[in-house]
Amino acid sequence: MLPLIVFVVDALLLCVLINLIMQLRLIMKNPSAAGSERKIDVKKRTEKMVITALMLAFALALKYFSVTLPLMGSNGLRFGFAGIFTAFPAILFGPLYGGITSALTDLLGFFMKPSGDYNFLFTLMGFVGGFLKGLIWLLLKKAGKNTAKAGKSIFAAIMCVFLAFGLSVTISLNKDGLMRGLIARDALIPEKEVMVEQLKTDDVGLPTKFVGMLTSSKGAKSYRSAFATNANLSGPGIAAVGLLGLSVLAVDFIIAASRKKKYEVKNSIVAAGSEDPVASPSASQGRRADRDIFLKLLISMLISGIIVTTINSKILIELYGIKAPFLVYWLPRLAEEIIVCTLHAYITAIIYKAMEKLFRSRGFI
Repeated sequence: MLPLIVFVVDALLLCVLINLIMQLRLIMKNPSAAGSERKIDVKKRTEKMVITALMLAFALALKYFSVTLPLMGSNGLRFGFAGIFTAFPAILFGPLYGGITSALTDLLGFFMKPSGDYNFLFTLMGFVGGFLKGLIWLLLKKAGKNTAKAGKSIFAAIMCVFLAFGLSVTISLNKDGLMRGLIARDALIPEKEVMVEQLKTDDVGLPTKFVGMLTSSKGAKSYRSAFATNANLSGPGIAAVGLLGLSVLAVDFIIAASRKKKYEVKNSIVAAGSEDPVASPSASQGRRADRDIFLKLLISMLISGIIVTTINSKILIELYGIKAPFLVYWLPRLAEEIIVCTLHAYITAIIYKAMEKLFRSRGFI
């Protein structure tokens, strides 16, 4: 707990130092600037940095706390909460704040609890991931109506691919007797030698061979457990992500249609001479912008997360001399990233909506 307090104090002191430097820069750039203007500028920047420091503290505190989610069976997925708090500086204050927060989380987290040798490339990729998250969020906020529709169409297509792929893997594994319903357990998986021989024949389907390819690098003792985990991730896990994404689009469509109908009813009442006030165009636009918060968060987190996971996988293969093919090493990590990003986006959207009034009152959104 003491190292965490030290890091938080250091972060706050760093904020004060940066603010003093920025204030000096403002004075040198515009000596005639009024004192009130400098105070407002410094106040806003101080708020941003203090909140960023607090988010960094939360992320560090939760970096090494995780829960194991049962993923359709005995094998689970470890889920951490640090990514939720590193996302807020990116979506509230912009790409630079998001990049710095993510990079500091990786750097300070290593010194708090070292795990292996430190590599600057992972800190750099943390910055890239946070920066991309903020940049994509900013682009989605500024996107026009046609761009937003095109983005939703692309997102729907991707979710359909996830759903179809996950269902095909699940059906094939059930047909081959390696999964019962939506559950793949260690007990259903043959020993490695037997399973490897089966995968060489035409008795099993291509999706089953795909899961076998993902598990080919595991030793005999961990093979059955790894096969079940990869089956759960590649089958029902990916299908659940696709179903969740399509459900979000469906809910968004229903809400949009309901609000449009309500808006038209109010207009007809006003046209008939009623005194009931019609919703202003700005308020209507604000509601349209708010209802797809989760979708925008999910797209921002997914794109940045997939890019970072792909590059990190390549770095790990080169750094540690991993002999497994890139595709075999990358695909399980990709499946986990998709599921974790979806959960992070969902929780972040809930917190965002709960704090929305405060964020608006402070001028952050």
